[in-house]
Amino acid sequence: MNEEKLYDYSKGLNAPYWIQEIKTKQGTRIWYFATPMQLSFFIVFIFIFVMMLLFGGFILIPIAQFTHSISLLLYWYIPYKLAKFYTEYEPHGKKMHVFIGDYFIYLFDFKLNKKRQSTTKIE
Repeated sequence: MNEEKLYDYSKGLNAPYWIQEIKTKQGTRIWYFATPMQLSFFIVFIFIFVMMLLFGGFILIPIAQFTHSISLLLYWYIPYKLAKFYTEYEPHGKKMHVFIGDYFIYLFDFKLNKKRQSTTKIE
């Protein structure tokens, strides 16, 4: 009996969106990347950058007063490295946002659960 092989659509549906060039509506190129970048990289980069602008001042302002320019470099370096880590690292074969969600569920259900669990054996 000859079985027909079925195509696995899960790989295609789970593929990330890639960006290689940014164009205007008229078609003129604004920016071109030598290697395509994932859309999630830009989202995470912008999110971390904005969070650093809003809440990172109390750490980076004293560093800027002490070193004069390293904090400006850190405003680019830290979001870049964290966004790269987010898009490239897959713990336990899961996407990073799924892993973080599962970790928080585990943390709340088992580690932070205030209910005392019975330690006596039931016979």
